Amino acid sequence: MRLAIIALAASAAACAHAPTTNPAWTYGVTFTSMGAGTGAFSATLDGATSAAAPYTIRVHMTKGGKIMPHTHPDARVITVVDGDLCYGFGDVFDPTECKLYPEGSYFVVPANAPHFGYGQEEAVYQESGVGPSAFVPVAKQ
Repeated sequence: MRLAIIALAASAAACAHAPTTNPAWTYGVTFTSMGAGTGAFSATLDGATSAAAPYTIRVHMTKGGKIMPHTHPDARVITVVDGDLCYGFGDVFDPTECKLYPEGSYFVVPANAPHFGYGQEEAVYQESGVGPSAFVPVAKQ
């Protein structure tokens, strides 16, 4: 009986911290942090950003997560697969200036265009492009 109670408590604790996104978009994908404490995680699904070839990245943004302003040398096609994505353009991080893209949205980030992301809620999205590419932080002002 005591073991069953411990297992039940552990299960409840795990559920309290589980992602609210559809697990189909995060299960079996190895995400790495996009920076300590940012609340944003990415995984390369296909290809490599370092190669002169197509690639696809999946990004998991937690509620309150931040991706600070940056650019890429290539255009990126963004598809929101779960949740609502708050995404803004400009070289200053300002979550009040981002646009909310609902699940199913599709948009293009032009090459070298400064942009940022914010987790108003949890969201998962995919980025596709043709490399070689890079994540180039915008210089702090």
